[in-house]
Amino acid sequence: MAEFREDMKTMLIETGGNVKTTVFLFTDNQIKTEGQIEDINNLLNTGEIPNIFGPEDKGDICEKIRPIAKLENKA
Repeated sequence: MAEFREDMKTMLIETGGNVKTTVFLFTDNQIKTEGQIEDINNLLNTGEIPNIFGPEDKGDICEKIRPIAKLENKA
């Protein structure tokens, strides 16, 4: 489960922080635990996975997003 969450963090940072278009494709055979289903469900329903990023990660993400937001006049 820890490896799955690290992969999800990497994917979310790439798509949001690095503005990289990404497809998240998985099959039912790849799901090993109920926790993975919950994380995927949360991502699909709310756009986030609760408690996946720590405070230090959030600061780094904000710093990556700030220049992009300024270019789009959203900051």
